[in-house]
Amino acid sequence: MIRLAWCRWSLLALIPVQLAWFGWLQPPHILPVGLALALSVVPLLLVLPFAWRLKPRGLVIAGLVLLVYFAIGVTEAWANPAVRALALVQVGLVVIYFTALATIRRQPRTNG
Repeated sequence: MIRLAWCRWSLLALIPVQLAWFGWLQPPHILPVGLALALSVVPLLLVLPFAWRLKPRGLVIAGLVLLVYFAIGVTEAWANPAVRALALVQVGLVVIYFTALATIRRQPRTNG
């Protein structure tokens, strides 16, 4: 059964995937490796504290950031066979995040 805490772990697991992808296995040819790592890891690190608390607003903001990672993963899986496995891992982690995020129940408002 998927729980909301899986949002934490899937977001946290994306960080080593990005480090392995852009820092070790397929470093970019155009950008410096440090810049590529900064562009791919820093957004995850910025939203991680908010998502770690499992507050709905923080999870939604992190989800908006992860939409970019989902799009990049799908695009790379489709277009670049050399990184297809890494891209599919990235897509899978984002799908796990959104599946866990779907378990949030809306709290009824209290009048008063």
